[in-house]
Amino acid sequence: MPEATGSGDGEELPELQDLKVRGRSLKTWGISAGVVLLAISAAFGGLKKAADETPQVAAGTAIDSGQLEVTIQRVVTVKHLKPLFQPDDGGALIAVVTKLKVTDDTGITPPPDLVRLIGVPGIKDTDAPIGTTNLRDGTPTPVLTPEFGEDVAYVWKLPKITELPAEVKLTVQHYEHTDESILDHHEKWMADKIAAESTVKVKDNTK
Repeated sequence: MPEATGSGDGEELPELQDLKVRGRSLKTWGISAGVVLLAISAAFGGLKKAADETPQVAAGTAIDSGQLEVTIQRVVTVKHLKPLFQPDDGGALIAVVTKLKVTDDTGITPPPDLVRLIGVPGIKDTDAPIGTTNLRDGTPTPVLTPEFGEDVAYVWKLPKITELPAEVKLTVQHYEHTDESILDHHEKWMADKIAAESTVKVKDNTK
């Protein structure tokens, strides 16, 4: 079978990669476009979908954590919260004040892993708070009822009252509902990802 020809004068058609545009082969243009795409992608955080990134939210913004609606209201440092919480000698307390509203139909106590402080000297990123309290009546580890918002403080110890953070980064945990847990076959909410991150200025109430 005869080979395909170009304009009928017997000249063979050029391969696609040999075609030139503005003096450059299409293959070269393709490589250049790929390099540009990668450069743009790197500048804007890669090709990862925005939906997969942890939302950055400001204080006062309601956060859907699955089991709860969480609003970070403020972060404060204090000398003590007697008689509930006291720091070690020479230290202070730091409290993240939240508004919590249970969106499930069952009352719960504030999950200890709901809020985490990140990058705060003297506190590990994985450290749970030393406790929680309802600001309305001072109840420690309060019971939250469905659809009723409560102001709840998460409290940690800071080792040095002379080294208080001016702002903190924190995370809010998200929970996924399961009808039957693999471990105990009970219905429950399981931690599954970080719902949001927030950077909040700290109010110094130690003075």
